[in-house]
Amino acid sequence: MSEAKELNLKEQIVGAARNVLLSEGYRNFSLRKIAREIDVSATSIYLHFENRDDLVHTLMEQSIERLNSQLQQAATEADSPIAKLEALAYEYVHFALNNQREYQIIHLTSSDEMTRYPKEKFRKARKGYEIVSSVLQEGVDAGLIVEDKPRMAAYTFWAQLHGVMSVVLSKRLDTRIDQQGFIDEAIEHIIDGYKIRTALQTNNK
Repeated sequence: MSEAKELNLKEQIVGAARNVLLSEGYRNFSLRKIAREIDVSATSIYLHFENRDDLVHTLMEQSIERLNSQLQQAATEADSPIAKLEALAYEYVHFALNNQREYQIIHLTSSDEMTRYPKEKFRKARKGYEIVSSVLQEGVDAGLIVEDKPRMAAYTFWAQLHGVMSVVLSKRLDTRIDQQGFIDEAIEHIIDGYKIRTALQTNNK
């Protein structure tokens, strides 16, 4: 098989795997089901992926890299640490709303169900947190943000956003509440937390 055909087959496998994972869930995810969907043998899949977790890790990595790329672009275009945090928050929300399948894959599986996420892939997955941590540190260095633990704060930042989007995407938001208004207010509260803490610390000096 030519290199082009091999690449095309790998892309077909990844596409089919994404469909099966989202429709069947991790526990019912199997290489045989993927093989049936694209009419190839399971052996053909093993030529490209070591096992089902290797394939799931690839799906997660692709989605994470796309999210991180968009986050990096959003941070680059803003002109101050606070503006960057707000841009990152809205870009995260935008990604979750407009790429729901990929967002689901990022958060679909739990570590107790599958083999440990490879260290080299985890470093890439951590980039989103590092972007936020870097922005927070930039604000600290400029005297615009008071934060003793930027890395921990970055994880808190993402946890809050993930909670917001979990409510929205699971359709658990009260129907009397406007969705965009809810998102806007949630992000405002998150960002205001840094502003208020900084103001209090400044006034106490």
